[in-house]
Amino acid sequence: MEGIHRSHPGHGLELKNYEQIYKCNGCKEFGIGRGYRCEQCDFNLHKECLLPKCEDDLFESSIFEFFAQLPNDRDGRRLERICYMCGKPVTGFGYFCEEDDRCLHPFCHTFPSRLEVDDRVVEFKLLDKDAALSSSKCLWCKKKRLEGSTVSGNIPGWFYVSTCDEYHFHVYCCNEMIMLENSLENGIRGFLKTERSTTKAISLKKKNMSMAMMFVITNIVLELLSAVLDQISSINKLHCALFGMLISFAAMFTCIFELIFEARKRKLVWKWKDTLPLPWCYFGDQRVHKPFGSFKDLVGLVCAFCQCIVATIRYCFLRRHADNPIKLSVFPIIFAFGLLFSQILKNRERRNQVSEDEDEMPLV
Repeated sequence: MEGIHRSHPGHGLELKNYEQIYKCNGCKEFGIGRGYRCEQCDFNLHKECLLPKCEDDLFESSIFEFFAQLPNDRDGRRLERICYMCGKPVTGFGYFCEEDDRCLHPFCHTFPSRLEVDDRVVEFKLLDKDAALSSSKCLWCKKKRLEGSTVSGNIPGWFYVSTCDEYHFHVYCCNEMIMLENSLENGIRGFLKTERSTTKAISLKKKNMSMAMMFVITNIVLELLSAVLDQISSINKLHCALFGMLISFAAMFTCIFELIFEARKRKLVWKWKDTLPLPWCYFGDQRVHKPFGSFKDLVGLVCAFCQCIVATIRYCFLRRHADNPIKLSVFPIIFAFGLLFSQILKNRERRNQVSEDEDEMPLV
């Protein structure tokens, strides 16, 4: 389509598909996709600014008129007009309802009242800020309300809220999503896909952290129980020494199972590296280029193994009715704290990875 528009009477405007973000000379807002342009004057217009439509199914009780420049108030004073939907100032073309004293950007005026997104058919309703009051935050900006220097002190605005009440988006943020994905549907669809996959990965890592804590609690309980049995064991209480030894072996096998769990979770890779003369296992995670078997990985197993040796020596001496060379064993306590220290180091690394993944979630 080519034609003369009253905002640019000198030349005709040609329909164009913008692949890059441009600024509309009508409403003074950014746009992308289909629009109208005069190459000679570098003049651009949204399709919504060139072809205004005053009908609105969202505001049936309001009568909007399209203005190239919004009118002053009744006293002739020039006011800062704020878009009722997105909360941004209206500095160029816009719609105005005098009776309700409401302004809309031409682009915001075209937002549908209902929107279906995704293969799972997530339906969104467009609600005003009062109807959308909820504890949920906008998934894009991570805020309930947008802060800004407007007349009200806080930018008002509307929300797109899914019927399941899981997904909330400010109309203000939807405009930014459109700039990235060229359409509102594509913007929300792409965001939800990324947000779901990231949330799933974070949930899995937190579940693994819980499993790891189960291992360490089991180890500490077993080590402390072994220590108590070692202290009360004697020639007349040989069964206590036997149970203490068996429990120490159980703690060692728990450490081994934990290492196997860690190896499978981290997807270890067996390969050669210049840093070591022999092939070894390395973390499959691309962000971690360290060999498996560091101090924090093996200190728990080493402590459990040493406790097994101490408990076995004690049991063998008592069984032969000989004096135990280890009169007061502090080793079980040391080994238990060694296990705890090892798990603290591992959990710190896991929490850092979870925090990094949360930071990588889509943000404005």
